[in-house]
Amino acid sequence: MLSLKWRRPQPPAKFVLGGYTAPPIRGWRRELKIALVANLAFLYGIALALYAYSMLMPLLAPLALFALFIIWMLPDTENPPMRAVSVFFWSFLVAQMIWPDYLALDVAGLPWITALRLFGFPLALLFLISLSVSPSMRNQLKTTLQAPPKVWKWLTTFMVLAAISVAYSSNVEVSLNKLVVALLYWMLIFFVSVYQFSRPGRVTAFAWLMWGVIIFLAVLAYWEHRLGQVPWAGHIPSFLAVQDESVQRILVGAARAATGIYRVQSKFTTSLGFAEFLGITTPFVLHFLVTSRKLVVRFAALITLPVMFHCIIMTDSRLGVVGFMLSFLFYLFFWGYLRRARRKDSLIGTAVIVAYPAVLVAFLASTMFVPQISVMVWGGGAQQASTNARQDQYRSGTPMVIARPWGYGLGRGAAQLGFVNRAGIGTIDTYVLAVALEVGIPGLIAYFGMFIVTIYAGAMAVKGAREHETMLLIPVTIALANFVVIKTILSQLDNHPLVFAMLGAAVALIDRARKEDAAAAAPGLRA
Repeated sequence: MLSLKWRRPQPPAKFVLGGYTAPPIRGWRRELKIALVANLAFLYGIALALYAYSMLMPLLAPLALFALFIIWMLPDTENPPMRAVSVFFWSFLVAQMIWPDYLALDVAGLPWITALRLFGFPLALLFLISLSVSPSMRNQLKTTLQAPPKVWKWLTTFMVLAAISVAYSSNVEVSLNKLVVALLYWMLIFFVSVYQFSRPGRVTAFAWLMWGVIIFLAVLAYWEHRLGQVPWAGHIPSFLAVQDESVQRILVGAARAATGIYRVQSKFTTSLGFAEFLGITTPFVLHFLVTSRKLVVRFAALITLPVMFHCIIMTDSRLGVVGFMLSFLFYLFFWGYLRRARRKDSLIGTAVIVAYPAVLVAFLASTMFVPQISVMVWGGGAQQASTNARQDQYRSGTPMVIARPWGYGLGRGAAQLGFVNRAGIGTIDTYVLAVALEVGIPGLIAYFGMFIVTIYAGAMAVKGAREHETMLLIPVTIALANFVVIKTILSQLDNHPLVFAMLGAAVALIDRARKEDAAAAAPGLRA
């Protein structure tokens, strides 16, 4: 009797949605599934309790996959939380540019809760929800990405290779943490930026925001230079103080060993990160100087540029000087190129294009034969140690790349190279070698490929720009070109989220410039 009752089919349970019913489940199968789920949850809870401190990221991976599955199952609607996405996106950009990332909440058992993580994780959740539920948003994002289609493909390829490298990394936890950072701060920011900056007025707001941040950071730099340390050193609230050796070293500051001169770093972890920021944002201030119709704006830009250059000098960084000077050289080319493209009879535009090779040669000659410029660009005796270090790293690292062209695992480049600085800390100076050691030669090609493709597409599309905002494609393209040059001599990642936002802005502006060019050519085609 008990057996017959046990095997009797149960009536189908009513589902939440009308018209749907759950398939019949026999009693013993239902009990077995409940037992399996309960045991898995029990074991998972034990693992979290025992290994949460040492293996938090791997243990959270199943929850992340489950959350993605739920997001994928959400029904379509045309009311996605895009306003919240915008709020968290701009908050993320502001935090990236003005808040020291080493000032974070240090909760036992958890990674540092930095400002970027505080805004980045909600941004990722809200953006994925919006993308899942809104067909119109998906269509618009897809259309914009097709303007230079190879950019997102190169980025995706790099991320796939980076994820694969985690499997054969010598330290899976470190590599997995680096992968999460890359997905959250690079890939996510790129796709959000493509959508955000495809809307009118957003890129202009982005450019004004960067200019305001430049002024803010310059004030901090002068204050820091006067104090000989960052202004907040010794005044950090206890809930933000991270008791870590690297943080204490940043707060003390640094000076070049050969000269003893203090190198300002503003909110960045090193003076090199601050110099890189100034180098990649110079084209935007220069663009305001050249194109603004308001005399007040031009005058403010004219004052800002020498202030930026003086801040670069205070960082004692050659890469900042290179980025600053390249901004003027590249902008001169774009100006002449556009004037020549739009006015075939323009003598000035033609003269600039014809004379540009001579100007470039003259600039290179000045960096070699004018002593002050030569020291700023190529370095002197005080900078020779860093030059020798890069050469030694290339000599040691190149055979490693050849021996293992698929890399040694994301975030493991410096450990594999085994090169240490004067403080005994493992380091690697050039990002070219860092990417090759971590993700291999295919990863190196994919990483720099996405920037080179964007720079080329931006240079080709800029002649079609008609609107004042779309003309911002010029400084965005120049900033990306400066970044590529700087990455050959700097491996730090302080400005990567900002650069990937610029990469997304470039894709959005390329799409808009091509549409404007097609609209301008349409009446002529109909005639």
